[in-house]
Amino acid sequence: TCATKEFFTEKWHYTIIDAPGHRDFIKNMISGAAQADVALLMLPADGNAWTAIQKGNHKLGEVQGQTRHHARLLNLLGVKQLIVAINKMDCDQAKYSEDRYEETLKELKGVLTKVGWKKDFIEKSVPFLPLSGFEGENLLKKSEKMPWWKGNDVETSWGEKIHVDTLLDCLNNMVRPPPRKVDAPLRLPVAGVYRIKGVGDVLAGRVEQGVLNNEADVIFLPTHVPNHPCAGKVFSIEMHHKRIQKAMPGDNVGMNVKGFPKDNPPRSGDVMILESDKSLKSTGDFTAQVQVLDVPHELKPGYSPIGFVRCGRSACKLKKINWKMGKETGGKKLEDPKSLKHGEMAEVVFEPMFGFVTESFKTCEGLARIAFLDGNGVVMLGKVIKTTPKQFADPKKKAGSGDKKKDDKKKDDKKKSAKKKK
Repeated sequence: TCATKEFFTEKWHYTIIDAPGHRDFIKNMISGAAQADVALLMLPADGNAWTAIQKGNHKLGEVQGQTRHHARLLNLLGVKQLIVAINKMDCDQAKYSEDRYEETLKELKGVLTKVGWKKDFIEKSVPFLPLSGFEGENLLKKSEKMPWWKGNDVETSWGEKIHVDTLLDCLNNMVRPPPRKVDAPLRLPVAGVYRIKGVGDVLAGRVEQGVLNNEADVIFLPTHVPNHPCAGKVFSIEMHHKRIQKAMPGDNVGMNVKGFPKDNPPRSGDVMILESDKSLKSTGDFTAQVQVLDVPHELKPGYSPIGFVRCGRSACKLKKINWKMGKETGGKKLEDPKSLKHGEMAEVVFEPMFGFVTESFKTCEGLARIAFLDGNGVVMLGKVIKTTPKQFADPKKKAGSGDKKKDDKKKDDKKKSAKKKK
């Protein structure tokens, strides 16, 4: 899981999402990064720097460096504010030297460009800082051990030019929360469900959009289905152990929810919405624009990787490839191709094999960012552009064959059989 902690600067209240770096936990990193308003990307100045940014080769079985992998994921997951730190400047290889910093920085800037970040954005809007987290250098105040460090001039997301010397300067002056959809329908992906003695069931999650008020009547998709509801009432809301009356977009909260059926409780990965909201349904199939990452083989219809949207996951069968674009197509769209290869962009239709909730990018960006994993490797990343609701049988109607003549004949046969028995 991703650990969370809070801290305050003069201007902002931050929640840190410490996403794990090891490749075995890449799905947790995706879950954490997808929630972030700003990312701090770290590269060590010691001998591990080149391993962390190595390209890798899926054909030869060479693993891609984790910092390189994370830089690509952050870009494709839509993180728009980035801070980069060259850490461990106190190590024996670096010894706070400008040469070691510049050497590492040059390599890292090249990697950021190659994995999709725009060169203009990197040069103008991304601060690069030499740090020693262990010694506290350039964290809160300018380091005296690196007299050569003159700081960075950066352009903020709102167009203001500022000078930063330390990590605190970046967090306090360079970063702003992105615009929030306060008036949109409530969307709250459930990250965890806990039973706490003396309290009851507590759900944790982050509000993507809309507002959650105390005593709201809510349902949980996709667990909630017409003939087996999963609904409850919010009795209390807490954020960082303090009770609040309502949760706003971007808030990471815990909620005491009561009243849902014990045989069909909410699960981690569900999306909480208001019971009165009819705009969101479980997903039947969805169309997504994706980029194919490091795959050693072609991807064809029938292929079923695990799809991740926020905290939800499901195996998703590739039904149809509408078009693709890549080196083989000369950068032009090829309609109705038979397969996908490494590095190609495509528009693809998927069918979730289990209960799953997505929404179009225009409606809710958080529920549209999707990652596909095969084992521990990310095979595709993209965004959902269209969804089709899952169809359920009406629990009030008795099941029929769908053929009116056959159903009428069965009714007549039953009547005749009943008369004979009499």
